[in-house]
Amino acid sequence: MKRTGIGGGEGMVEKVREAIKEANVKFGEKIRNGDAAGVAALYTKDAVLMPPNSEKFYGRKEIEKFWGGAISQMGLKDAILTTQELFGSGDIFTEIGSYILKIQPAGQKPIEDKGKYVVIWKQTADGLKLHRDIWNSNLPPP
Repeated sequence: MKRTGIGGGEGMVEKVREAIKEANVKFGEKIRNGDAAGVAALYTKDAVLMPPNSEKFYGRKEIEKFWGGAISQMGLKDAILTTQELFGSGDIFTEIGSYILKIQPAGQKPIEDKGKYVVIWKQTADGLKLHRDIWNSNLPPP
């Protein structure tokens, strides 16, 4: 299998930053379209998702199930992800960012959750993918 790397030398972090920005836009698009399988495809095959107040989810099937539930049961309508810091080298990069989640549970008023996240990105044969994903809210518990 041919490995598709980001490249090296000067500008590597900027290339990665641009690839992550594009992936984050796709993430939001998939959420807006209710496409949990599409969201899961943005993760590595052996990714780990660590949402707040929950157990870990391992691999794309479990991650798809989580995001499917967030969309259908919690009423997740949008995810806006903004990179604040990025560092790493080779095939592994760490992103620290902020998020806005737009949620509208059935029969309730819309909620806007704001918080922060850490994603470890991994370069794969299929491009840059989320490998480890953890986040938590800035808002107090309801």
